[in-house]
Amino acid sequence: MRGLSLLLSSCGMAAALLIWRMLLPLVPQDPVASMGVRLGLALAALLPVAAVLAAMILAQMIGRFVSGALDPLIGRETPFLVTNQRIITNTVEQMAVFVPSLLACAAGASASRLPAVLALAGTFASARIVFWGGYLSAPIARAPGMAATALVNLAALVAATWFWLS
Repeated sequence: MRGLSLLLSSCGMAAALLIWRMLLPLVPQDPVASMGVRLGLALAALLPVAAVLAAMILAQMIGRFVSGALDPLIGRETPFLVTNQRIITNTVEQMAVFVPSLLACAAGASASRLPAVLALAGTFASARIVFWGGYLSAPIARAPGMAATALVNLAALVAATWFWLS
């Protein structure tokens, strides 16, 4: 089981790198962007991340309505509701690391490096979708999305630290 998890995690990290590389040319470049512009663009780049979280929450609401488990305190959650709630919780936890890291990264990066920073947001959103779908299908299948998320979070943290220390 650990071997499969490592293999799936490696695939997730490779996919994250490919997605990030594919997003780079799609990000607009402003060679003289002020810090305010860079931060504004970073906030806009976070919209797909917010949309993924909103979709997860909407799925939870629909799941509660369809199953009739409207009161979460009486313990009638379906397996979908329990799993999806764990996915939402983990996504919020990951966002607590990613969002400030991305904003610090965008504020500290030069305008020429901004597309690489902003592409991280789309990669993060993609990783969370992979995590969501994988976790709903089987717990082991969450590994690619979790590894991709971890890689993006680490990249944002390291880059932000590098930009601010150099």
